[in-house]
Amino acid sequence: MKTPDLPPDESHRLSALDELALLDTAPEERFDRLTRLAARSLSVPIALVSLVDSNRQWFKSRHGLDAPETARDISFCGHAILREETLVIENALNDERFHDNPLVTGDPSIRFYAGAPLHDRHGHRVGTLCIIDRKPRSLTEEDQATLRDLADLVEREFAIGEIRDHHDERNRALNILTEIAMDFDGETDERAAKALEIACDYLGMETGIVSRVTEHVYTIHWNFTHQAEPIANGTNLPLDQTYCALLLDSSEKVVAIEHMANSNFSNHACYGVFGLEAYIAAPIWVDGEIFGTVNFSSRAQRTHKFSATEKMFVTLFADWVADTLYRIQQTETLNKLVTQAPGMLYQYRLWPDGRSSFPYTSPGIQSIYGIDSEEAAIDATKAINRVHPEDLPGVLTSIQKSSESLEEWRHQYRVSLDTGGWSWVEGLAQPEALPDGSTLWHGYITNIDERRKIEEMKNQFISTVSHELRTPLTSISGSLELILGGATGPIREKTEQMLDIARRNSKQLRHLIDDLLDIEKLVSGNVTFEVSVQKLDLAAVAAVEEIEPMADKRDVEIRLSIITPDLYARCDSRKLTQAMTNLLSNAIKFSPKAGVVDVCLRQAGTRARLEVTDQGPGVPNAFRDRIFQKFAQANSSSSRSKEGTGLGLAITKEIMSQMGGEVGFESHEGKGSTFWLELELAQAPL
Repeated sequence: MKTPDLPPDESHRLSALDELALLDTAPEERFDRLTRLAARSLSVPIALVSLVDSNRQWFKSRHGLDAPETARDISFCGHAILREETLVIENALNDERFHDNPLVTGDPSIRFYAGAPLHDRHGHRVGTLCIIDRKPRSLTEEDQATLRDLADLVEREFAIGEIRDHHDERNRALNILTEIAMDFDGETDERAAKALEIACDYLGMETGIVSRVTEHVYTIHWNFTHQAEPIANGTNLPLDQTYCALLLDSSEKVVAIEHMANSNFSNHACYGVFGLEAYIAAPIWVDGEIFGTVNFSSRAQRTHKFSATEKMFVTLFADWVADTLYRIQQTETLNKLVTQAPGMLYQYRLWPDGRSSFPYTSPGIQSIYGIDSEEAAIDATKAINRVHPEDLPGVLTSIQKSSESLEEWRHQYRVSLDTGGWSWVEGLAQPEALPDGSTLWHGYITNIDERRKIEEMKNQFISTVSHELRTPLTSISGSLELILGGATGPIREKTEQMLDIARRNSKQLRHLIDDLLDIEKLVSGNVTFEVSVQKLDLAAVAAVEEIEPMADKRDVEIRLSIITPDLYARCDSRKLTQAMTNLLSNAIKFSPKAGVVDVCLRQAGTRARLEVTDQGPGVPNAFRDRIFQKFAQANSSSSRSKEGTGLGLAITKEIMSQMGGEVGFESHEGKGSTFWLELELAQAPL
């Protein structure tokens, strides 16, 4: 008797057999049907699906034979898997390899044998579909073709089973990863240890570690182990004494070793110190840099190779760890920045039923509202109750308006101090509509006490200087007018030119002082507004008529269009005309010679809108945020060359604000600008 040789690919063949996951499984009709068909179609008493293991042949399906397996060293199939062609033995008694084989001399008394090799999807010969007879016989070419066809059907079942098992294994792995990713209970360290435990159980490994690698040091960041002796987080080891050095030195996404003693790394320092036989690991990349590794190990060798799904699992687990570490780093960075930010950063949420809360606030909420983040996250009432009673209606109205329009919220108001008294704060936030009908603002609130004090001092200074300058300037202007009018007698031409320049400059200075006094009175509330329902086209006509001399002087045409007639609004007609005149003055100054300024009055929803459109150079992008500030002027040479105090738009904004209206603009550099005023519509008086 000759014992069958081992195939050259024996180790890979055995791994392929393991991956089929058929050994020692229950009978299946899909295979039994094929052995019955083989026996019937080829007229033999015995047909088997035989899988050749390391020291046995095990029968996944058997027809006409009771034994579930036999030893490999006496098997016929052990010889059949050494070749691609079907092995046919017509009479075993006449074959020196089998004549004294126990399966020939004893039960089942094999005389005839034909075995067609069975392959896995990678081409490894893992067994045979064989037929056996107790009497000698031959096998025609047609019969051999039939046997091969039936063997191909067995292989098809292998493939279907592999696909199904692969699919099931993938689903199980992905379900476990989803379970890990969706677990938000407990602190991060607790969740990481729990995730490592789940991963160890899935992989059948003793220990799971998330390591951090810095220079040549390996640090245990998180861990879980089934070993009796615990492992401490923070433990440092030389990197070259760990298996992670193998991973970091390779270009592989995963390093997997089933039996270290039989591998090329049996002399590695880690094996000598810890005796770990099985190991699988993947690198952790955070923000483009290597953080460390996630690795799983056991002191016992694995009985089968790590599957592609298990390697995928470890890779995706490493990605989850990387995401977790990245979020931690980002949160720590954000917390450091937030701690240093003045005032408070926050999210404010308002529900349709009026409930409100601060889902997120920085520690600065304590200095603004005197409450902690936990209280504010449940209910915003305590913060709202801190607002000055005189300011509260304005705050609530501005919030509601921002919620409805989804426009930026900005407001200045007073809040009470724990030490008594009031503090001025300013809030700015951007609203976001949520699917449940609530609105969520993201923004900041900061203390502006010092800023308001400085502004008050500046306004007082400007007011004082303006008042002190007005009287002597009036005297100077009057004297210049008298001299130029000939009151002191004839003057020389050169002198007259110099005096005319002085008169123009004094006139410009007087305009500046008038504007300074106007803005100071508006800001301080010392201007009385005579508000009543007014017909707006009358104010538009008045403003155009008032500015026409300036337009004629500069050769600019003004075109007035009343798109929607008979519009009424509550306003001070004189102040509205002043606001329009300021817009027209700017439009004329920036219009080219022979240019056109269009004035349009129309209805826009529930508001009346007055628009002034010019053909000038447009508003520079860098200047747009400051355009309504006091003394704001664009820095381009063409802009600075225009006469003006830089107060006109600031005065216009203040006038419109105090009449409950708005001012704004649209502009494209090089294509002109449109400035507009808006007021809520009112019913015409009876």
